[in-house]
Amino acid sequence: MSFSITPLLVGVRNVDQGIMTWQRGYGKRIWLPIWSFLLREKGGEGRILLVDTGLEDFVPPQEFIDETGLDAQLMEDALAAVGIRPEDVWGVINTHLHDDHCGNNPLFPNARIFVQTLEAEACRNPHPVDYRYDASYIDGVNLVELDGDAEILPGLKVLLTPGHTPGSQTVVVETDEGPAVIAGMCSNQENFPASGLAVCPGVHCNAYVAHDTAQALKAMRQAGAELYPLHDLTVATRAKA
Repeated sequence: MSFSITPLLVGVRNVDQGIMTWQRGYGKRIWLPIWSFLLREKGGEGRILLVDTGLEDFVPPQEFIDETGLDAQLMEDALAAVGIRPEDVWGVINTHLHDDHCGNNPLFPNARIFVQTLEAEACRNPHPVDYRYDASYIDGVNLVELDGDAEILPGLKVLLTPGHTPGSQTVVVETDEGPAVIAGMCSNQENFPASGLAVCPGVHCNAYVAHDTAQALKAMRQAGAELYPLHDLTVATRAKA
């Protein structure tokens, strides 16, 4: 089974590059696009899923629109633009539970919300230094907790790839053009240079583990998969029909 992929821009922030790349890029301001990935099952039941659900509420800065030509939308508006209603969504996969990746989880009444058990536990009982968790985004939803690698549907699986957070997961999607990998760590293209080692994300719970995850993601790209960093502007042009 294969899927189409439609990136939806459902948030934006202006941040320091060092948030993405550990020990490098500090002092360089960048736009941080926040993506949700709309997956449509081709054949079968035609199920609709989302990978991450973006920010609950935001106002896109005019400077971002002027500089990039992109315009972020609230989740309901982004879905409406492609003919989808929240109740049409069969499933949501959260790469992790920082607020910019799960802020609209409660919007989907019929969706199974797939997260790693480790991540759900971290969200419910966050370490004091990690302020990005908000357990209200997983309260009252149909939460499906996973323990490690798992197949969600034929042609769609998740891999436990910790480091950025305790239970970050990477999503592997079969498309008509081959495998696509939605990275289970906050990253942009600067994390995955053409030569040399991949760069550990600037925000992490364990630098050694996050470093190893970054190498594994880059290796998947080198093996022929298309890699989608979670916060890269180029994602806008990389839909898969």
